[in-house]
Amino acid sequence: MAVVGVTGASGFLGGALVPSLAREGFDLRLVDDFSGPIQVVHPSHPVTRCDFRSPQAEKILSDADVVLHLAAVSGVVPCAEDPRGSRAVNVEGTRGLLERLRDRRIPLAFASSFAVVGVPERLPITEETPPAPTHAYAEQKAEGEALVHALLSGTAGGAILRMSNLYGKYTLGSRVIAKGNVLNLFARQAWEGSLRVNAPGTQRRDFIHLEDVVAHWVSATRYLRDGRARGGVATFNVASGETASILELAERVRAAWAKLHPEQAPLRIEIVPNPRGSIELLQPEFSVDRRRTEKELGVRCRHDLSTSLEEILQGSGPSGP
Repeated sequence: MAVVGVTGASGFLGGALVPSLAREGFDLRLVDDFSGPIQVVHPSHPVTRCDFRSPQAEKILSDADVVLHLAAVSGVVPCAEDPRGSRAVNVEGTRGLLERLRDRRIPLAFASSFAVVGVPERLPITEETPPAPTHAYAEQKAEGEALVHALLSGTAGGAILRMSNLYGKYTLGSRVIAKGNVLNLFARQAWEGSLRVNAPGTQRRDFIHLEDVVAHWVSATRYLRDGRARGGVATFNVASGETASILELAERVRAAWAKLHPEQAPLRIEIVPNPRGSIELLQPEFSVDRRRTEKELGVRCRHDLSTSLEEILQGSGPSGP
């Protein structure tokens, strides 16, 4: 039985991923400092409360066959507000973890983001698109990617998973676990009769369902466990290839809402000032090529926005997902 270590195991993605890893038969070593905004622990999969940089975490992960590094100060705004503190975790903390794993020849999968590519010179974005970060969060993720290459190439090997905009939810008992993304925000706003789109609204994003993201991580774990990295570092595009502008997304939510609630007045769409306009990328063109990821990991996306919108709206309420 392969041993898989997971940092950030109680976060939104970790909470969804852990049961899938257990169903695959992996023996899990789970750590988290419980400092994130979402904290999920499954009764049958306990998480040790500790910083992934600590000696305690080092001991827990020391016998792993693969480590999945999810722990991070995540998000554009938190990193912009505290670049020094977030860098200590996202860059220096990752460096220390990688050095320890390199010495033990343990491969690692690194949670990165499409934010690292900035405004690419050419589209579509492929697995070879180089980093060109434009804000602190993207810079820190790009540095993390560079560290994976520098410290694991030619030794343990690794994988970089660049994730696009994740949506979806899951339950733990009676608790619904959902991330604060634009789709969940629109689902709540729909009950108020108005969808508020951050200006200019033409900014385009790729959207991928949580279940598809989990499938990519499970496949990447197998990829590293089976030694297919061959001491190299591979980048994978964890994206659906399905893009929409925020304004287009609002229009689709309005149409889906009208289908579910024909008795109600049509939703209004308002363009409002963008609170992240100074740091958020607002490019109107964005497309992703994920063919190499599909070939190497053998995983395809099973969900799309058309079928997911009604599910999200049906499960929403005025005050929550």
